[in-house]
Amino acid sequence: MTDLTYHQAIGLFQHFPGFLSIRDAKHNYLYLNDKFSHWLRQYTHVNPLGMNAIEFAQLVPDDVAHMLKKCHDASMEYLEFGECAPKIIPFKTPTETLYYNVLKFKVLIEDELYIYTTSFDVTELHQEAKFFEKKAYTDPLTKLHNLAYLNSIQWQEGICVAVDLDNFKQVNDEMGHSEGDRVLTKFARCLRQSFASTDKLIRYGGDEFIVLTSSSDDALLQLALTKLENAFKQRFGQYQDLAYSVGISSFHHNLRTTLKQADRNMYSNKHKRKAHLISGDRFVES
Repeated sequence: MTDLTYHQAIGLFQHFPGFLSIRDAKHNYLYLNDKFSHWLRQYTHVNPLGMNAIEFAQLVPDDVAHMLKKCHDASMEYLEFGECAPKIIPFKTPTETLYYNVLKFKVLIEDELYIYTTSFDVTELHQEAKFFEKKAYTDPLTKLHNLAYLNSIQWQEGICVAVDLDNFKQVNDEMGHSEGDRVLTKFARCLRQSFASTDKLIRYGGDEFIVLTSSSDDALLQLALTKLENAFKQRFGQYQDLAYSVGISSFHHNLRTTLKQADRNMYSNKHKRKAHLISGDRFVES
C-alpha cells in the first residue's frame, strides 16, 4: 500500500459524496469540497474561506444561516480526538423541508487542530423513519394512537378521560367480530369529531379509549363530552344495548397515577349505570 499523493488526496476530498468542510481551531473555513461549494452557490456568491460560520451566516439567506449556525456550536469543546458529534439538521426551502445528517470531529495534524464536518442529505431516510415511527404508534384498526404511543409521551398538564364501551362483547357475540370492528372504528370517528385536534386520542386496549386533553378547562371538556354524546346517538342508534362509560381525572403527580384515577372513576360510573338500569332510574355521569 502506497501513500496518497497530494493530488490524489485533493481529488478524494473534492469528490466526497456528501458535503465536506475543514476549519481551523478558530472555526474559520479552510476548505469546502465541490459538492458543498456548488450547493452554497445556489444561495450566495460570497466565498466563506477565512470566515467562521457565524460571520458567514450574516451574509447569506436566513434558511442557510440557520443551518450554518446549527453546525457551529460548542459541542467540539467536549470531544476527544477521533470522537464525532452527530446531529440531524433540518433545512427549510420554500417547498419542502430537507434533513441533513451532520458529523463533526477534530484531528491534530503536526500540532495544529482541524475540524472536519461532513454532511449527507438523509431526507428520504428521515421520512421513512418518521413513517415507521408513526406506524409503530398507531392502532391499525381505529388509526388512533396506541398503547406504545401512550408509554412514550411526556404529558403533564390537562385532563385525562377514560372511555369504555358498555356491552361491546354482546355486539361481537351476536353480530360477529367484523361488526365489532366497525363499531370501534365508528366510535374512534366520534372521538375525533368531538375533541380538539390538539388532544391525544388513544386506543388503550380492546374497547377502552383514553383522551388526554391539551386544556384544563372544564367547560371545554363538557362541550366535547356533549358532542360525543350527540355523535354517539346519531351513529349507534341501531345498537339497542350499546353505551359507553366515562371517567375523568385532572393531571396529578404523573401520567400513570392520573390514568389509574380516571380508570377507577370510569368503572365506578359503569357500575352505577348498570345499577340505575336495573332500578329504572335515570343515570347522570359524574
